[in-house]
Amino acid sequence: MSIQESEYARYACRYLKGRKLKIFLSIADCIIPPGDCSPGAGDLATAGVVDWAMERLPEKLRRRFLRLIGIVEFMGIFFGGRFFSKNSYPAKIRQLQWIEKNPLRLLRMGFFGLKTYVSMGYYSRDSIWPTISYEGPLVFRHHADPKIREICQGRAEVRG
Repeated sequence: MSIQESEYARYACRYLKGRKLKIFLSIADCIIPPGDCSPGAGDLATAGVVDWAMERLPEKLRRRFLRLIGIVEFMGIFFGGRFFSKNSYPAKIRQLQWIEKNPLRLLRMGFFGLKTYVSMGYYSRDSIWPTISYEGPLVFRHHADPKIREICQGRAEVRG
């Protein structure tokens, strides 16, 4: 183990792993796409924060959240002929906009929750703050679980 590896804590995703992680990253990259100064939300650091937060959700809600990710993946067939994570970027955007404006309240609310979690996972990361000209909190608060600070500060290696 190198010195650099020993400096980093590790966080293994418990809920977003394997296929669900791949789908989540694809969705996150559409919700907050990479830009000139921004890496976009489709990376393991965002997924790590979201996975950490999912542990605090009631079991029933967590299962629904993960089910929604699977539904989004399957619905991609109707928007680009392939599963969501394999569709073109325009097809993905078209699909997410359709879900966001869907007359079915359940789909709209599910997408709102997904979008909220992606935004939380992305904007809570210290490395993102300069891209939005945010200097950080005025008063630092200690967190009951230091793992979340390690993830947000980039001091934890997230693994799917």
